[in-house]
Amino acid sequence: MSTSEKIARAYGVLLARGEKVTVRAVQREAGVRIGEVAAWMREHAGGAAGDVPAAPDLSEAMSAMVASVWAAAWKRAAEQADEATAVALDAARAGEAHALEAAEQAAAERDEAVASRDRALRELEAVRDELEQLRGQLEETRQDAAVARAKAEESDRARVRAEATSDTLREVLDSLREAARTPGQPGES
Repeated sequence: MSTSEKIARAYGVLLARGEKVTVRAVQREAGVRIGEVAAWMREHAGGAAGDVPAAPDLSEAMSAMVASVWAAAWKRAAEQADEATAVALDAARAGEAHALEAAEQAAAERDEAVASRDRALRELEAVRDELEQLRGQLEETRQDAAVARAKAEESDRARVRAEATSDTLREVLDSLREAARTPGQPGES
């Protein structure tokens, strides 16, 4: 921005604020050298007296223009809001469809997991039943083995008694035979 433009802008700002327009006030607002401000004001500001004509009354023209601009801005804002709403609605619908799809998939996976769990529980129950049967069979086998051991021990004792009896009988028979072969022994007939 040129020095002249800075001074002109500062001058307009001071006028718009309703402040007294002096060389020093314009210089402070524009941030330029005081000599440049004085030269510009001599040339453009109508002398030291500051005779500035009154601004024209543009209220009617401005009012119509503001109304026109306001209507156009309002219409454009409404269109943008409608577009944003449509985009948000489309995104929400897409999100809803995705969420429904995910929910259906989750429900299917849950149903599959429940079915797998039920199968596993049935298999576990079958294994438990089989285990119970095997425990029963094992107990029967243990009892049968205990009975068989007891019978084997009884048989072994009976065999030992039979062998002892047999040995005793053999000894008795042997001694009787020996006695029968030797003549002259008492008890001979």
